[in-house]
Amino acid sequence: MRSLVVDHFDARAVFRGLLDGEGFRDRVAGSCLYRCPRCGHRIRFRWRSFYQANGRSLFKRKLRRVFEDLTPTLAADEQGCIDFYCPTCQAPTRIIYSAQDYSEIAYHFEIYAALVGEGAARK
Repeated sequence: MRSLVVDHFDARAVFRGLLDGEGFRDRVAGSCLYRCPRCGHRIRFRWRSFYQANGRSLFKRKLRRVFEDLTPTLAADEQGCIDFYCPTCQAPTRIIYSAQDYSEIAYHFEIYAALVGEGAARK
């Protein structure tokens, strides 16, 4: 695999619609809007997108390893990620989030960052 440039973006740099409050930062409430930093394509993520992610990845093993090496470990009840390719520029992207269990049946999801590889189209 050729060398891949992967950039780290804080949640606020690529997401709109996140909540901040006492004891939490960058929380998903219902839905939020991701904007690809490579091409500007927008994707709406709903709360259930994070709930249903279950650590599945669209990336092949070598690419998944690159992203795993760059993914920090968060101090959270559960850490998760959503891996996908931007529909417009095909940039491999990982959304890193934490899931705090606040009851037996519900979670709060807080987005930490996005790791974004090179896409086919640049802005």
